[in-house]
Amino acid sequence: MVLANITFGRAGRHKPSDLEDLVLDYLAAALHNGQICGEYFYAWRKGTLRAYVHLASPTALAPKHHAKWSSERLKKVTSVFGRKPSCAIIEDATPRAPSGWSTAPFLYLFTNAFDSAPPVSRGDTGAPVPSYLLPLSYEDREQLYFWQSNYASHDHLWLGSGALEIPAYRQLADPTSELSHHGRDLCRTIQKATGTATFYYLMRYWGRPEGEDKRACPGCGRRWRTQYPNTEQLPFWQFHFHCDRCRLVSHLGVSTDGGRHTRIGEHAPDTKRHSKRS
Repeated sequence: MVLANITFGRAGRHKPSDLEDLVLDYLAAALHNGQICGEYFYAWRKGTLRAYVHLASPTALAPKHHAKWSSERLKKVTSVFGRKPSCAIIEDATPRAPSGWSTAPFLYLFTNAFDSAPPVSRGDTGAPVPSYLLPLSYEDREQLYFWQSNYASHDHLWLGSGALEIPAYRQLADPTSELSHHGRDLCRTIQKATGTATFYYLMRYWGRPEGEDKRACPGCGRRWRTQYPNTEQLPFWQFHFHCDRCRLVSHLGVSTDGGRHTRIGEHAPDTKRHSKRS
């Protein structure tokens, strides 16, 4: 992501609060379209309204990348301020171009509590692919944003180790959870749109004391262990587990102190029957 300063203009005869609402409406549309990522801030400086955002790429706010909703809101902003917003990159390390998806061997969907980068990444480098570059509708990109926000909320709950720690972990680690269902549906949508196999990443924290590397795919019960060694010193995208049939990827568990929680996310023969009843 790239830190940028967007300058909108001066208040003139308009109420500052009305202009703020207009700008926030535009930024929200760009956020849901995948052009900007994470939290953003705005401030009046010397009578000029500015916003500080993380762009998904240096060219994320180019007109060609705007969806219908962000484009309509940009027109309103331009009309009221009497000028188009200007965007200045204020970060030294800036990539020349965003990562594309067309040459990737596969894509995968993952995020975490502290990551606001695009949630879809390449399977050969782990580089995130800006959501606005995916050939999806605005509504589907918006669903990616909602899934990412929801995942981060569950991850925060799990890390907090409070009363909702285990229910939150189940949402993250169980392929039949509501959160996983949403994410896997999005993976199917992305795969259909791109023609590139798209996998859902399953969290795995508590692992078996013995035989962790031999556990079956939680979706189909088949072997899904890859050739990557039993070590954590690997790039994230070199997954220990990879199932083409279920479009799931995962890693070895990092803790053997889970007790009965180790079973969360593991294959169960009656999983499909249970999910139909629930």
